[in-house]
Amino acid sequence: MGAHRSAEEVEREHLGVLGPELGPTYHVLYEEVTWLHAKWNQYRQLYATPQTVDLLNRTAGFFFRVIQDVLWEDVVLHIARLTDSPKSMGKANLTLRRLPEVITIPELAAEVENLVDKVQKESAFARDWRNRRIAHRDLSLALDVEAEPLQAVSRAQVERVLSAIRAVLNKIHGHFWRDQAVAFDHFLAHDDAEALTYYLGVAAKAEDATQERLRQGRPLPEDLEPKGEV
Repeated sequence: MGAHRSAEEVEREHLGVLGPELGPTYHVLYEEVTWLHAKWNQYRQLYATPQTVDLLNRTAGFFFRVIQDVLWEDVVLHIARLTDSPKSMGKANLTLRRLPEVITIPELAAEVENLVDKVQKESAFARDWRNRRIAHRDLSLALDVEAEPLQAVSRAQVERVLSAIRAVLNKIHGHFWRDQAVAFDHFLAHDDAEALTYYLGVAAKAEDATQERLRQGRPLPEDLEPKGEV
């Protein structure tokens, strides 16, 4: 697949190659998985290294703690949605578990189903967190009254789930396009969290320079301006 195509062009190719049954389901899951990886990349850029975390804590620690919790729970919730039952409360859901049902090639359907089963096992923690912490607040868990603890979760577990999810879509991609895998985990954006941390670093260095001039008794006029005013 080309690297610089519009979303509409990608959708047309998916529908054209995969047909009216598999095409629409694959395409919307392709978009969901792409967006999930985009959000996870932002989380990693902000919170995966001690140096970056120190910078965030220095500049706006409380704010970035809120962002950390929101991003984390959103990624876990997104994984839970992608691994839900194909139908709940009598209504159809967009889920990876629907893919084997719309693949008309028996061998491919069986391979995809096995890969989806692996995703289900790896992502059990996400549905537990969604059911008892994020979408609903389990009372026994909140009060710590004889509650079964939430399943343990870590960045490494999320990485394993994302790898398993990529394997599902790339099994289909590889069968029909027979070229290299889709690099969902290499989502690129120029105005992302790395850009934010770069400018925070610039601001932190400028503040250090200001404090050094004040200590030396040689401030610039702007060093004496009230902080926090625009």
